[in-house]
Amino acid sequence: MSNDNYKDPYGYANDSNPYGESYELNQYSQGQEDDFVTFMNSINVINQELDNYKQLIELIEFNQKKILQEINEDQELSTRSQLDSLITQASSLQQQLKSQIKTAQSKAGNDNSKKAQAERSKDDFLRLIQNYRIIEANYREQNKIQASTQYKIVKPDATEEEVEDAINDVGGQQIFSQAILNASRRGEAKTALAEVQSRHRELQRLEKTMAELTQLFHDMEELVAEQNVAVQNVNESVEEAQKDLELGLGHTDKAVESARKARRKKCWCIWILILVIVIILVVVIVPIAVHFS
Repeated sequence: MSNDNYKDPYGYANDSNPYGESYELNQYSQGQEDDFVTFMNSINVINQELDNYKQLIELIEFNQKKILQEINEDQELSTRSQLDSLITQASSLQQQLKSQIKTAQSKAGNDNSKKAQAERSKDDFLRLIQNYRIIEANYREQNKIQASTQYKIVKPDATEEEVEDAINDVGGQQIFSQAILNASRRGEAKTALAEVQSRHRELQRLEKTMAELTQLFHDMEELVAEQNVAVQNVNESVEEAQKDLELGLGHTDKAVESARKARRKKCWCIWILILVIVIILVVVIVPIAVHFS
């Protein structure tokens, strides 16, 4: 796909490495450094897959526009086959990225550098999902417009409600069948019927894809919430352990202080006993000494 045929809607054309980010290893010991390098290798793999996912989305949008402009039926079928293959690849890659990012966030733990890298990959993935949803929504509206135009070829006076029912295949084929019976409009009715039926099938596929993208987006948001809860639980456990340690130290300090007080009391008792003995000796010996003198 050349740049003349498609413009980059994400602003990555001038950024050879939109996921690049420098990081310092000086804060880690040898074992921690090896672990960080391994972690960053897994992040680089995720970012490469995000590049692939972005390219798939671009190709999907390109082929969608091509189908809307296609006149030749064989070429349209060929383009539609390519589009189906791209959508299947994107769906498979989405689940792979979801699992990889979940693993990266889990391995990041409380390491702020790792958490920042995993968070950036997650944000890039969410942004691409949202872009994909917008592309699918725009394509759905274009399909509805084309189906409405074809329907009004057969029934120019159709109300908006009738057009909507025909696009959603609610009795739409009965309208076309009646028109086909009209010889003067048979060719137009057959062509319009085929076009509306094709758009109806495409709209059904789009609804399925958009539902999957919406669910994926919500799953990624819930994953972030679960990760925050896990980190909070770890922090609470650390805080409780710290409190227990402080409480244990407090009890130890009290025991030491009690032992010190007991020793002081014992010393006082000994000194009092010595003092009493001295007083008794003085009381007994002094009168005897005075008598003999």
